[in-house]
Amino acid sequence: MNMRLTAWLLLVFSACTGTVSGQEANFVLEGDLSAFYSNGNFVVWKPKPSTAGMGAATMMSASAMGAGKPKSLEETLDVIAKAPLQPDGTFRVEAFVDEPSEVYFYVLDAIGPQGQRFAPVKGNGFILEPGQLRLRMNRPGRFVIEGGHYNDAVYNSWRLSEEYIETQREYYRLIQAVEGETEAENRERIDRYGELFQRLLEIETEGRTLVSTTHPDPLVRRLTIETAWLGGPWMLEAYRGLARMTPEDPWVVENLARAEESEAKRAIERKRFAVGQGIRDFVAETLDGKQVQLADVRANSKLVLVEFWASWCGPCRVEIPHMKEAYARHRDKGFEIISFTIDDDRTDWEVASEEEDLPWPNLGMGQDAEAPLAYNVTGVPKNYLVESSTGEILAKDLRGHKLDESLAEFFQ
Repeated sequence: MNMRLTAWLLLVFSACTGTVSGQEANFVLEGDLSAFYSNGNFVVWKPKPSTAGMGAATMMSASAMGAGKPKSLEETLDVIAKAPLQPDGTFRVEAFVDEPSEVYFYVLDAIGPQGQRFAPVKGNGFILEPGQLRLRMNRPGRFVIEGGHYNDAVYNSWRLSEEYIETQREYYRLIQAVEGETEAENRERIDRYGELFQRLLEIETEGRTLVSTTHPDPLVRRLTIETAWLGGPWMLEAYRGLARMTPEDPWVVENLARAEESEAKRAIERKRFAVGQGIRDFVAETLDGKQVQLADVRANSKLVLVEFWASWCGPCRVEIPHMKEAYARHRDKGFEIISFTIDDDRTDWEVASEEEDLPWPNLGMGQDAEAPLAYNVTGVPKNYLVESSTGEILAKDLRGHKLDESLAEFFQ
C-alpha cells in the first residue's frame, strides 16, 4: 500500500477512536450500584425539548406516554450516554460536553432476583460537565456525584454537610416501623421523622439560597436555580442577584419577570388556601377513565381529605397504610378521601396504584393538570381536610396521629 495513504488512514483512524458522536469524550462517569442492581442499563438523559415542561423533569420523566405512547420510556428521552451495568454492578459512561447543563440518570431494564422489573427511580439530577466523575449511592434516589466543580458547588456544598448526612441517616432509621412499639412511641416516632424530613428540605433550601445568591460564577447560580425542585421566595432573590450580574442575559430577564409574577400569585394563594377558607372544585379521571368531581364527592360525605401524592414520593407512600386505617374506621361515618397524583408518567401511576391498592377515588394525573394548578401544588405530600357541607378547610398537611386526632374531633 502507498505509504502516504497508509499514514493518512492511520491519522483518520486515530482521530476517530475514543470519540462519542464524532467528538472526543471529555465527560466520564463511573459508579458502583451493586447494593441495588446487578443488571440493567445506566442511562444519562435530558428531556426532549418538544416535551419538556418547565421544572417538571426534575421530578418526573418528560412524556406522559398516553395514547399513541412510545414503545419504551427510553424513546421519550434525549439520551446523552448509555452503558450496561456489569455483573458486579459497576458502570462507565462517556460523552462530549459542550457546556455544563442539568441532566438526569435512570437505571432501565433492571430485573430483580424474583423476575420483577424495577421501575426507574425519579429525580436523579446532576450536572453534566467535563471531567472524571464518580457516583456513590447509599440507597435508590440517594446518591452523590464527586469530582466535578459544578456538582460540588450546586449539590455537594449542602448535600455533604455533616448536618444533612446525620439528619438523613436518622430520618431513614425512624421511617421504619418498630415491632412492638406502643401507640405513644409510634406517635413520637412519626412526629420526629416528620420533623427530620422538613429539616432536610430546609437544609437544601438554605444551601441553594446561599449558592444562588453569593457564588461568584453566574453559571453556578443559574444551575442551582435550574436544578431545584423546591421553589419559594429564595428563587426570586436569586434571579434578582443574577440580573445585577448579567442584566442583558435573556434567560435571566425572562425568568425574573416570571418569578415576580409567580410570587405575587403565591402570596394570594397562601391566603386562599388557609385554614378557614373555602376549597376549590375540580374534575379529574380515574385510571379507567371515569370522571370524578370533588363537588359530587362532597355531596355524599361529611368530611373529605384531598390528598396530592406521586409514585416517587417516599413520604407520600409511607403514609398510605395509615390513611387506609383511618379510612376504614371512619368511612361509614361519612369520611372520604380523594387522591390526585402529580405523576406525568401513566405507567408509574398504574404501577404505584396497583402496589398501594387505594380503596378511595384515585385520580390523576400530572403537575400541570387542573387540580394541582388550582391548589397551587408545588410539592408533595400535600393535603387538605374539608368539611363537605360548607367546603371549609378545617386543617391541612395532616400526617399520622394528627389526622386521627382531627377525624376523632370532628366525628365526636
